[in-house]
Amino acid sequence: MSKRHEYLFEHEVDTSKPRKIVKEEIFSKQYDGEEREIPIGDLPEDLEPTDLLIYSSDPGHYSDNNSYDAHTIVKILRPRLETDEEYSDRLRLSAQFLSKAKARRYDVFMKLKDEFEPSDEKNS
Repeated sequence: MSKRHEYLFEHEVDTSKPRKIVKEEIFSKQYDGEEREIPIGDLPEDLEPTDLLIYSSDPGHYSDNNSYDAHTIVKILRPRLETDEEYSDRLRLSAQFLSKAKARRYDVFMKLKDEFEPSDEKNS
């Protein structure tokens, strides 16, 4: 896209968008084997009622060239509002994406216009 058209695609950051809830991992532990019992003592003491417990058990896979043992993973996620920095970064990236998408659409439009509209030079 030419520099002369770039000014058409500058987007202002839309600060009216609400903040998102981010799930931050506060604890993770992997156990060998397909554990069915996880000791409560392994979990952090500062758990909150809104924390999310993610439990994943994998029986393992055995083959000649790609194998892994059975394991269990326990994670605890804590939902929170995104920080000011995360919020401004998300809005800035969104504005950049919209600007680039509009520029791509404009480039396609110009190519199609050149292809399908007869120019004065071709008619002469």
